[in-house]
Amino acid sequence: INGNGGLLERMRETGVDVIGLDWTVDIKDGRQRLGHSVGVQGNVDPALLFSSLSAITEEIQRVVRGAGRQGHILNLGHGVLVGTPEEAVRHFFDVARSLSYDQLCAIK
Repeated sequence: INGNGGLLERMRETGVDVIGLDWTVDIKDGRQRLGHSVGVQGNVDPALLFSSLSAITEEIQRVVRGAGRQGHILNLGHGVLVGTPEEAVRHFFDVARSLSYDQLCAIK
C-alpha cells in the first residue's frame, strides 16, 4: 500500500508474511514497528535513480542496514520511473547483488 506508514501494525495483524514499505516509511522504523516475525520489502525511492551512482550506493546500503539481517526484499518503492537512466538501474542491481549484510555492518 502506497503511504502505509500509519497502518503497519494493523497490516501485521492480518497475518501476512511480508509487508511492502514505500519510500515514505523509514525502513529502520518500519522494521522496529513490525518486528522480525514479518518480512519487509522495499524501500528505495525510485526517484533516487536520477541521482549520482554514489548516492544510489549509499541509500541501498542504508536501507539494507535498517532492514536487518533477515526477512528483507530490497526493491524500489514502486518500480522504475519513465526516463530513469539505464545505467542507474544497472547500478542498483549490481550493488544489491554485491551486498553482504555482515560485511556492510562491519563497515558502517
